[in-house]
Amino acid sequence: MKQLFTLLFVLGSYLTALAQLTEGIDACQSTKVRYFGKWFADAQARQASVADYQSGAAYPGDPTIDITYYGLALRLTHTPAYLNGAATLSLKATTANLGQFFLDLSPQHRVDSVKSGGQKLAFTRTTDRVQISLPQPLSVGQSLTLTVYYQGNPASLNGFGSFAFATHGPTNAPVIWTLSEPYGAKDWFPCKDTPADKADSSAVSITAARQFVSVSNGRLVSTTENPDSTRTYHWRNSYPIAQYLISLAMTNYERYDTPFATNGQTMPVTHYIYPETLPSIRPNLDVTPRMLALFSDLFGPYPFLREKYGHAQFGWGGGMEHQTISSMGGWTSSLIAHELAHQWFGDKITCRDWQNIWLNEGFASYAEALYAQSATGQAAYTATMNTFMSRARNATGTLYVQNIDNVNTIFDSNRSYAKGATVLHMLRGVLGDAAFFKAIRAYAADPTVAYGTAVTEDLQRIVETSSGRKLDYFFRQWVYGEGHPAYTVAWSNSPQANSSGVRVRIQQAPRSSSPGSFTMPVQLRVQSSAGDTLLTVFNDQADQYFTLPAKGTPTGVVLDPDNWILKTVTSTTLVTGNEPSAESTLVVFPNPASDQLSIRFTAPQAGRASIHLYSSLGQSVLQFTSVPVRAGEQTLSVPLGHTPPGRYVLTLETPTGRQSTAVWIR
Repeated sequence: MKQLFTLLFVLGSYLTALAQLTEGIDACQSTKVRYFGKWFADAQARQASVADYQSGAAYPGDPTIDITYYGLALRLTHTPAYLNGAATLSLKATTANLGQFFLDLSPQHRVDSVKSGGQKLAFTRTTDRVQISLPQPLSVGQSLTLTVYYQGNPASLNGFGSFAFATHGPTNAPVIWTLSEPYGAKDWFPCKDTPADKADSSAVSITAARQFVSVSNGRLVSTTENPDSTRTYHWRNSYPIAQYLISLAMTNYERYDTPFATNGQTMPVTHYIYPETLPSIRPNLDVTPRMLALFSDLFGPYPFLREKYGHAQFGWGGGMEHQTISSMGGWTSSLIAHELAHQWFGDKITCRDWQNIWLNEGFASYAEALYAQSATGQAAYTATMNTFMSRARNATGTLYVQNIDNVNTIFDSNRSYAKGATVLHMLRGVLGDAAFFKAIRAYAADPTVAYGTAVTEDLQRIVETSSGRKLDYFFRQWVYGEGHPAYTVAWSNSPQANSSGVRVRIQQAPRSSSPGSFTMPVQLRVQSSAGDTLLTVFNDQADQYFTLPAKGTPTGVVLDPDNWILKTVTSTTLVTGNEPSAESTLVVFPNPASDQLSIRFTAPQAGRASIHLYSSLGQSVLQFTSVPVRAGEQTLSVPLGHTPPGRYVLTLETPTGRQSTAVWIR
């Protein structure tokens, strides 16, 4: 009975874990949409701002300046809700003879003055901007430091913006927090409101009543007890940071530490939690160092080792990956893993524009599956990816976001999160584990994007360089195309010389959107009386035939048995007689081969052919192009060189079609 109880307990725990596997994407997505979906929906309050953004004028910020530093000195009161701020910004001119520029700042703030070096600068207010004029123009690369003095209620937009005043717990303790992604940083400090321009460093000083424990990015440098019964927390971040990743959170936090030891050094992992919540979630927080170790192994060292990682509890039921201090309203392992993974993908490498948000959310979502695999096993990874793929099949439009005026579109959980994760899963299937994780570590470390920004082309370039593979077909269809393939498979027995074989036809359903058909290495499991054979064919046509070996009499064919491809399979049928009927004249010998392979085939007309030899992962290991062929039957010799022993698929393409067959090299 005790053994049965133990089994039921373990099974129950496993099912509970599976139920939580994809909560991370829902929590992360709902937090951002909950804020800014309402923010944009409040037409009366945001009419002018939305008009600016829909025009495209404000999305890039002011391109004539490059922000290098944000220093925020903030004095906050909870009741009444109010902010007095002094924002010191350092910047460089990116254009010659720069006499004026603008900063983004929402209209609920009154700007009292703008100063540089003790001198007041002229400014005007236009909707969501502060237009600043300089007494002397700046030359290209010339630096300027200025301070904007401003005040207002940052939550005056009906409480739906990026700044919240609330209460929590049985005593209604006051709490204040921020969440600026994607367009909310300007609601509480003047900035260049675009992820494309990361400051080199930042500092946030927060002055408030002493009941508040105030938290921000980076290291806590000091605290100051002030004569007016307030306390100032001085936080300093020494890494590049995007404007939307700067944050504050403050209430009567209790602190809980779970330090992370790596390579002989110990980094603080500090959790700032509501007193009424901490006792029940300590076990959830205790897994954070284990996640840090896993992701450091998979992605490279934690990006902000000189400072910290941690969590600050806030009032929404999701999460937000503020740099070094994720804001959290939930505590499932998937959400903790999701926000932690963002420190690499989102914070260290930030999407350069919101069209490429999948580079943030797809990676963080995929990390949920990787942690599930590490913590619970392959079944948990498979269950997570099955859920992601189910949701990705419901995604509409391209993974590259076409309309960034709509926050629900940017943070579409089926597309930016689930399909983004699925694209990485498919890339892993194409490359294989070793090459995939090598490429991801190369991406995270590449100096052209690390601590900077990236777009999809950067990821493709780095992965291609690392893996030695050409992947334009992959990114073109999965990032910039829509939908997924719908396969139909037909097969028949096709005896080979001295062995059994199978003839397979793969068809893709007609599509009205791009791509017209999908190109993918596709695994086929040929089932037979003597055991199964797993082969990879390169499917790059909407209707394509393959001749494959079998260990015995074939009994079935399964397309993509390990579910590496986002797809549907409408049917797999056995065709009797000589079907599938497309003519196959391709014969290879000797098979197995060692130094040289002969290919006999019939070409209906003269022209040029190409020959490719693909590994079991679909990688092209040999290719011969522009091979002259004549009409009629002929034999070509293919030198195998130093091709490693193993099982391959040879593909012959002539002007009238393509044929494939399996080849063994010994």
